Amino acid sequence: MSDVPVVHGAFGPRQPLPIRVGPLIGESTGSFVNRLAHGQGLHLDELLTRVGFGQASRDVQRVRAYPQITEMYVNPLGLEYLATLSGLSVRALRDALPSLEQRHLLPEGKEAVWKWPWTSREGHLVPLCSGCRLSLGVRETAWMISPGRWRICARHLEWTDDSRSGESTAVSLERVPEAVPAWQQGELLRRQFGAAGGQLFADAFQVAVYWWTHLPDTERWVQRAWSAGLEARNVRAAPVVVLPEAARLAQRMVDFEQLDEQSRSAREKWLAGVQRDMAVWDVDTCVGRQPLLAWLQRHHGRPPRSGPLGSSRREQPASGLRLPGGHERNAQLVWALGEFSCLPWHLGQPACSM
Repeated sequence: MSDVPVVHGAFGPRQPLPIRVGPLIGESTGSFVNRLAHGQGLHLDELLTRVGFGQASRDVQRVRAYPQITEMYVNPLGLEYLATLSGLSVRALRDALPSLEQRHLLPEGKEAVWKWPWTSREGHLVPLCSGCRLSLGVRETAWMISPGRWRICARHLEWTDDSRSGESTAVSLERVPEAVPAWQQGELLRRQFGAAGGQLFADAFQVAVYWWTHLPDTERWVQRAWSAGLEARNVRAAPVVVLPEAARLAQRMVDFEQLDEQSRSAREKWLAGVQRDMAVWDVDTCVGRQPLLAWLQRHHGRPPRSGPLGSSRREQPASGLRLPGGHERNAQLVWALGEFSCLPWHLGQPACSM
């Protein structure tokens, strides 16, 4: 079906499309519009002209891939058109779709306008877990605006990411169950220590990324990748295979930040403890020490506390942790918006440049 009747008055559509499609909480606007089109038997490019005016690729296949690679933004009138076509209120759409928030709307004008910029303004496009999607009655891929570049569903043991390569977007964790509690450890640190907990988990993940990049043939990581159906040296496998070690290291980093003093002897003792962990994980100590030393260089220097209730302790934030600067501006996002690592390399960077 390619000709769905929609009555347009002087100011746009006046009635909804025949088949109702509900938005998912946190879904990208592009994903919703794509599903709305498919619900009518239309392709995405065939529906876009009903939402307003915009410039899209002349390559139809490329346009139909938009929901996976970029996000759709509309102006206020375009939002009204979309609300009418979907049979929902503007409020309902804005409550569900993050990219329709006021701060993301295109400039107001006399015409309804939509755009698909190359990158989303905020967050990453990550598919909803297939188990969650099916439980909601959605039969096709739904792309969510995610704060991180990947998501883990503990309920259905599934990992999804923002890969644009055309590979399968979902990875089963049934044979890598240790990845789930590791991810939950990161969530726990955020609840316990706020932004500092997320930043330390990001730091630990960055160290693990360094290890994996230099030592991709480490046996436990190769086995995890194979168990998840991934190629051992594929960059896409790294977050899954290093999560357990990153979670353990993050707790070690919390322990370091909670020391009464960070003297040279305290740093050496802490480093020795992490090296014992590395020996258990079969991570080469000579290679593995390098990112840890870089992290310590950025995190040492707090003077001794005067006592359990001393003034230095009272000056700490409510979370109990105060980290040095640099977490807000240097490295890639690895967990959630605003939570960055102080370590400057990123996943996919060649080992020689780390």
